[in-house]
Amino acid sequence: MAQQLVWEGEVDAVSIIYVRRNRVEVEDKQGGPVQRQRFRFSEPLPDTRQDARLEVLQGRGSVQIIQQPRLDNHYTLAVAIEDRQSGRSFYSLAFHWQHATEFPSGGPRGVQSGGDRVTWTGRVDGDAVIECRDNRCDPRSTSGVPVTRDRYQFSRPLPNRTVRVNLEDTSGRGEIRLLEQPSEANGYAAKVLIRDNQGGADDYSFTLGWQRPSRNEPELLYTRRGLVWSGRVDGHIRVVVHGQSTVTELISGSATTGERALFDRPLPAQGAQNATVRKLRGRGRVEMIEYPSDRNGHRLVFEVDDSEGGADDYEVEIGW
Repeated sequence: MAQQLVWEGEVDAVSIIYVRRNRVEVEDKQGGPVQRQRFRFSEPLPDTRQDARLEVLQGRGSVQIIQQPRLDNHYTLAVAIEDRQSGRSFYSLAFHWQHATEFPSGGPRGVQSGGDRVTWTGRVDGDAVIECRDNRCDPRSTSGVPVTRDRYQFSRPLPNRTVRVNLEDTSGRGEIRLLEQPSEANGYAAKVLIRDNQGGADDYSFTLGWQRPSRNEPELLYTRRGLVWSGRVDGHIRVVVHGQSTVTELISGSATTGERALFDRPLPAQGAQNATVRKLRGRGRVEMIEYPSDRNGHRLVFEVDDSEGGADDYEVEIGW
């Protein structure tokens, strides 16, 4: 495997490096903060299940992978550095992983089977919004040059009703994220934002998946409040809701304080594909990551990303 990332920095005691796509975050567990950090990607870590490889180019302590890219951690690679000798020490690490195009023709293992889906590919230079509706996907460039070489393939047309789609697999050096879910307000279109700001065009692809609605299933057009979650966040956290309980996982930064979860009623033990997450308070990003379904044990998962430095108070309303 080729070398895709080189990371360097001075470590004092224990630090954890998190790699996701083309981003690197460092959590300092013990000792002082990492200093003189720098890194260089030759290509982003793809959103695919795989076992990356670590090569220690320089460093006196223990370095090991503690988390491989998987669906349940949003394809994040985590590496722990333990430097137990006194003072800071310089570390240089090389990372190797498979490019998304190197996986077998059956597709990456992280893609869920079952249900319906549409796969889109194209070449993007700048910002573009891909709007998928019925049996078509139309690209619209909002900055840069127009999208070229775009193709798409539906297993079945996107229903002309409210369904929840999931962004199951992505490939490309920049940012890809789900911008809008299908709704009556947007003509039942799923919209995906692609942001390529590195100069020149690059090839991108993504898959949107959804469960086929039952004929007897009523349309889920609105929600009502089921839970209000609050806490003081400094960094990036993931909150898992199941039944009438919540569990908070620290992705990076400091532990959440003052956390409260006030339920109006339990999250039902059946699909709640109309679930919504709305930020009531807080300066950072709050985003739904997983909708409750049979595949995930009827869990609802959202993330809070506060990356501006220092802690801030958040209040989040979840409806179903």
